[in-house]
Amino acid sequence: MKKCLKMNLAVFTSNHLRHKYIATEIAKVLPLELIICEEKSAVIQDTSNYNNADTLLLKNHFKNREISENLFFEECYNFPSDSSLVNIKFGEINSKNILKLLSDYKIDFILLFGSSIIKSMILEKYGDKIINLHLGLSPYYKGSGTNFFPIVNNEFECLGATIHLANHKVDAGCILHQLRPDVISLNDDIYTLGNKIIKKAGIVFPQIVKKYLLGQIKPQVQRKLINSKEYRLKDFTPENLRIASTIIKNGGISEYLKNKIERLNSKPIINNYNE
Repeated sequence: MKKCLKMNLAVFTSNHLRHKYIATEIAKVLPLELIICEEKSAVIQDTSNYNNADTLLLKNHFKNREISENLFFEECYNFPSDSSLVNIKFGEINSKNILKLLSDYKIDFILLFGSSIIKSMILEKYGDKIINLHLGLSPYYKGSGTNFFPIVNNEFECLGATIHLANHKVDAGCILHQLRPDVISLNDDIYTLGNKIIKKAGIVFPQIVKKYLLGQIKPQVQRKLINSKEYRLKDFTPENLRIASTIIKNGGISEYLKNKIERLNSKPIINNYNE
């Protein structure tokens, strides 16, 4: 399959286990020539503006997220060895150096997962040859924390991932496929819900990209919703973390499971993958 495609792919991603897992799964299916690994911004885990209680809450959150991620992706401590790996600092991804790197490796398509927002310099050169794995269901949830804020809003039917073409608007490109976690159970928490989605996305993402490259999927324009929700990093606060935890603790998942079919049907998604 890799030889049949006769093209070179790059992935823009980051350096956590979940990013290494996705890159590993891509490399199993597609000719992944180059991995550009961008450091995460230190701002994400900055607690300097919070009181002691909020600081402890956030530190425990990031610790628990890491523990859960280790359980789900413990086999992926390294990126795939057959692909070239270039590590860059946060903020360097939209640069002439990256464009030169893409040219040097003769990259035909770019895949995105967990990188900074790609800007005009790269978007204009590659056009519809940039495919993003967005952890969230667009157009219902866009931006940051899009599998966290559905829990805050008690909308478990909006948990999932969207594979779409990248454009100048955040998470607004034409959709190739969307997915939801296979199983949501009463034992799930914020972390297992997110990791279940990532685990499934690792299997589905390269298959959808392959189908698109072979001309077997026609991208679908996103519907415009009046009540579409868009969040930013600043919206992730200790208060919202408490709300999400309380909703799960007080039976939010049980409530969802009782009316699962109805709630899923209220938020239709685009499916181009037969499991």
